[in-house]
Amino acid sequence: MDSIPLSDDLLTGARAIADYLGWKPRRVYYAAELGFLPIGRVGSILIARKSELQRALSGTRTIDTHATAAA
Repeated sequence: MDSIPLSDDLLTGARAIADYLGWKPRRVYYAAELGFLPIGRVGSILIARKSELQRALSGTRTIDTHATAAA
């Protein structure tokens, strides 16, 4: 299995993750909050690996960004 250097695989910050996915940053925060994306935090900064995002989004799962949280 080929190993990708962390420096080439790591995205730091919601903006970088959103740009990579072609999303808006708010959608990244929402998807992370719901556990739809393999995203971690270093303090208040979101971090993600490109390879893990690709793996997580390779299925047909969709995120409904218009749904409200259940009370």
